[in-house]
Amino acid sequence: MELLAAACYLPAMASFPIVTDFRTNAAPQAVWDAFAAVERWPQVLPGVGNAQIEPPGVFTAGALIRFLTGPQSAPVTQFYRVTECEPPRRLVLESDTESWRGRTEYTIGPDGSSDSGGTHLIVRSTMEVLSPLLRLQMFVVGRTMTKQREDALKERTRALLSLAERTA
Repeated sequence: MELLAAACYLPAMASFPIVTDFRTNAAPQAVWDAFAAVERWPQVLPGVGNAQIEPPGVFTAGALIRFLTGPQSAPVTQFYRVTECEPPRRLVLESDTESWRGRTEYTIGPDGSSDSGGTHLIVRSTMEVLSPLLRLQMFVVGRTMTKQREDALKERTRALLSLAERTA
């Protein structure tokens, strides 16, 4: 109980930020199109079902992406807010719960290391911890939780890049 009480005095903190990059042979526009094809996400993203954008067909700042995740027997609706949208160069998605607030920025540019016309994608993700219990958990096992977030982020990004490569 003393640890939980101590967590109340921990500052609200962001987790270790995650910055990673990817290269693909798909053109920047194809990568953008894969991110914008929300209804196709369940085809490539493990554990994601029934993805849709609101308002329908409008992939722009202010749009809301809703999708199901978790076990099929008890799916949970999650969402991303599209907070910044600069096709085909930059996308920012945000999501939050009572315990945390997350922000992921995708910067899409040409891959200057080859003549393939491919893409260099930089992904920056942060998670601000809000609840005392989660702050305590992050204090104790923050590096492990950040590694799990990073692995999940990489898996989702690779899946969307595979969609871009298939449709290019």
